[in-house]
Amino acid sequence: MLFAWLKLAHVASALLSISGFTLRGYWMLTGSALLQRRLVKVLPHVIDTVLLGSAVGMLLLWQAGPLQLPWLIAKIVGLIVYIGLGMVALRFGRTRRVRATAFVLALLTAAYILAVAYSKSPWGLLAGG
Repeated sequence: MLFAWLKLAHVASALLSISGFTLRGYWMLTGSALLQRRLVKVLPHVIDTVLLGSAVGMLLLWQAGPLQLPWLIAKIVGLIVYIGLGMVALRFGRTRRVRATAFVLALLTAAYILAVAYSKSPWGLLAGG
C-alpha cells in the first residue's frame, strides 16, 4: 500500500513539475513578469523535493539501487540533461533563441523520461511490447 502511495506522489509530482516548467518556459518566451513572482521561484523546488523523495522511497521499498536497473539509469541521465537544459532555458541562456531552443530540448527530454518510466526500458517507446 505504501508503494502505491509513493508511486502516486511520484507520478503526480512529475506531472506538476513538467507542467510548471512548461508554464515558466511560456512565460519566459513571452517576457511575462509572472516569472519573477516568489511562489513561481519556490514552488518548483517543493514539487521536485516530493518527486525525488518519492523516488528514493520506492527504491528503498524495492530494496534496489538505482544503478541496478538500466531503465532507471536512463531516467537519471535524462533527468540530468533535463535539469541542464532547463537551467539554460530559464536562467543562463544569453539570447531568446538559445533559451527557446533549450526549452524545446528540455521538453523533448522530459517526454523521453516519461517514455522510459512507462516502458521500463532505456529505449522508451521504441522498446515495443
